[in-house]
Amino acid sequence: MLSETWKSRLIRFARQSQSQSFQQTAMPESPRIILGKKIYKRRNMTPSTSWLKKIKGEVRHNEMLYKHTSLLVGGPADIFILPRDKEDILTIFKFNKGLPVYFLGEGSNLLAPDKGYRGIVVSLKEGFRSIKPPLFFRKLDGNDYAVIKADAGVKMSYLAKYAAKYALGGLEKLAGIPGSLGGSLVMNAGAEGIEIGDLVRSVTRVTPAGEIQIIKRDGLVFEYRKTIFPPGGGVIVAAELELKKGDRLEIHNAIDRHLKRRGKTQPLTVPNSGSIFKNPPGASAGRLIESAGLKGYSIGDAGVSIKHANFIVNKGEAKSDDVLKLISHIQRAVQEKTGTELETEIVIMEE
Repeated sequence: MLSETWKSRLIRFARQSQSQSFQQTAMPESPRIILGKKIYKRRNMTPSTSWLKKIKGEVRHNEMLYKHTSLLVGGPADIFILPRDKEDILTIFKFNKGLPVYFLGEGSNLLAPDKGYRGIVVSLKEGFRSIKPPLFFRKLDGNDYAVIKADAGVKMSYLAKYAAKYALGGLEKLAGIPGSLGGSLVMNAGAEGIEIGDLVRSVTRVTPAGEIQIIKRDGLVFEYRKTIFPPGGGVIVAAELELKKGDRLEIHNAIDRHLKRRGKTQPLTVPNSGSIFKNPPGASAGRLIESAGLKGYSIGDAGVSIKHANFIVNKGEAKSDDVLKLISHIQRAVQEKTGTELETEIVIMEE
């Protein structure tokens, strides 16, 4: 039997060890290979994270970001949170104590760093997926419309099909966008001449100051692949879209045609980045890249798709650094060949 003194010392030591392991991450001195991904040593996180117990959603530590990006690239995030509701987001803003916070949608147009993210990554794809039934009304033009309110984590493909059930059109060409409503709003995502900004009536935003704001359409500025929001920052948690009523069968058929066309022209069966570059005025980024002879060109396991040159695909174990080098090479080659400067559409996440 251990004496009471030794018991007390052992209990105190165990508690200290547990506390230290919760507030800092223990990683090896040199990178390890796990599932083909390099895991790097990280700096200790000094701010207290005991407030995470207040989160009603799911909290994960050292979550690999490649699991949450369509390109399957990205190292570990110190803290990864799947909030349940707006109250969880308010808790994050209130207690994060200066830790960087990055909000993530479906990760369909995102390049995450190999070394991961030193802070908190918040994904809305689990707790923010509800859609309210449409509210119909008639305008002075005699046509019927409806407003649909959807959470930011709803996938665009699902939202388009949901609207079609009520014979509501406008989202047909956006059905093939692999991202969520929230990400689409931030990027003002579009396809074939239609942008999500064309349909927005309002957005709901949670601010770092703890406010829940409803921003009307006239408070937003929609540009090509970019939405400008009022000052104050925050995260979009929901939006209202105004859609026009049409013929249900025609809307469903339009969605099917659009999805089939994307399947034939884009590398949807392999891990991909989405569109890497914005289309220059009056031109196609994909055609410019193809004209530079870069279809199939690779650096490491990151390659230009042979199906659509404006997509980078992961051919196995692509690294973020491979993708960045490939992006730079494409820009230089297109500039030299055509004199056109390509601007990135993909979001590059900083470490």
